[in-house]
Amino acid sequence: MKKRLLLVWAMAVTVLSPMTAQEMTVSDLGIFNHFSAAVGVGTTGISMELAAPLTPYVAVRGGVNIMPAFKYSDDFKLNYKLDGTAQRIVDEQGKQLPNKIDFQGKLSMTTGHLLFDIFPFKSSSFHLTAGAYFGGGNVVNVYNKEDGALSLVNEVNSYLIDAGIADPVTHENMIGVSLGDYFLTPDRNGNVKADIKVGGFRPYLGFGFGRPVPTKSRFTCNFDMGVQFWGKPKVMLEGKELSETDTDGKDGGAMKVISKITVWPVINVRLVGRIL
Repeated sequence: MKKRLLLVWAMAVTVLSPMTAQEMTVSDLGIFNHFSAAVGVGTTGISMELAAPLTPYVAVRGGVNIMPAFKYSDDFKLNYKLDGTAQRIVDEQGKQLPNKIDFQGKLSMTTGHLLFDIFPFKSSSFHLTAGAYFGGGNVVNVYNKEDGALSLVNEVNSYLIDAGIADPVTHENMIGVSLGDYFLTPDRNGNVKADIKVGGFRPYLGFGFGRPVPTKSRFTCNFDMGVQFWGKPKVMLEGKELSETDTDGKDGGAMKVISKITVWPVINVRLVGRIL
C-alpha cells in the first residue's frame, strides 16, 4: 500500500512540476501582465494604439493611424504631343485648347499597424521595431476640379485617332496632362482621375526610445523613426495601370513625388499611459 502511495505521489510530482515551472516562467516573463494606451502624431497621421509586454525584452503594439484628408490645388499644363500635320488639322478645326487645367489632389493614407519592439537590455528605453502597416491601396487621388473641363481635348483626340494621326497606345500626337513620367488623357466625359496605388501590406523597420508600457510612472512619451516598404507605386487611370513614358512633365505636385518613391518615412511621437 505504501509503495502504491509513493508511486502515485511520484507520478503527481512528475506531472505537476513542469506545469509549475511553466507558470513561474510565464509570470517571470510578464507576458500580458500590463497594458497601455497611446495617442500620437506623425507622418502616418494621428495614431491610437494598445500595447503589452511579451517579455522584458519584447513588446507588441497594435493600432490605427488616421491621416487627415489633405487636399491641394494645382494648375497642370496641357501637353501637346502634336507633329506639324496634327497641329495643322487642329488649327483647321478652329479649336481653342486651354493652356492649363485646374486640378485638385487628395492624400489618403489611413492604416492599421502591428509592431514588435525589441529591447537590447532589460532596463533599456532604446528599441528596434519590426512589423507591418496595412490599409487601402490608394494613397493619392488627383482629378480636375471642373467637371468635363477636358471635353474639348477629348473631342480633338478622338478626331486625331479616327484620322489615324494619333496613337492612343504610344500617345503620339495626343493631347493630355503630363504628371512626372506619366501621360494622362481624359475619359469620354472629359475628365482625368488618376490614383497612386501601393501594396496593402507594408513591412516596417525602425528604432525608437521609450517603453510602450511605462514601468516607473503612469505616463511617458515615446519617439519612433523608421520606414514603410510599400514597393513601386502604380499610377492608375480609369482602373488601368499606366506605363512610364519619357514625358518628364514638371506638374503633378505630391502625386509626382510619391509616384517615384518606394518607401514612406515614419516619424511618430506618442503619449503613453499605463491602464493596467
